[in-house]
Amino acid sequence: MSELIGAALTRIDGHTKVTGAARYAGDFDAPRLAHAVLVTSTVAKGRVTGIDRAGAAGAPGVLLVMTHENAPKLPGDPMQADPPAQRALSLLQDDIVRYNGEPVAVIVAESLEQARQAAKLLRFTYAAEDAVVDVDAAKSTAYKP
Repeated sequence: MSELIGAALTRIDGHTKVTGAARYAGDFDAPRLAHAVLVTSTVAKGRVTGIDRAGAAGAPGVLLVMTHENAPKLPGDPMQADPPAQRALSLLQDDIVRYNGEPVAVIVAESLEQARQAAKLLRFTYAAEDAVVDVDAAKSTAYKP
């Protein structure tokens, strides 16, 4: 085994890769394949107070605009999370924004390009709150198991 360390290895797929003949998963068409794009919050803390989904829902190729209003509810209590038996995430479960960039919607469309375009058309309004960025200030409200 030590004779292999630092030695050149012949890859059986090397020639097809360097000549461009190799096929990858993305090269194969899959019937009924859908693509999803996350839409994330633009505030660090607050609540979603409104969603204008008309532009996104009516965009070409869009199959679903999922937000906290229509997402399936996950089982378990996130504050009592003990994975894998309980859930540890609260994505799309309520209107609360807990951090900047938190997913607030998922756009599903027939192509990645259509999903990306529709995501740009989805509009949110927020009741923004001041984010707590001081650890010492946050200790008093921290979750205690």
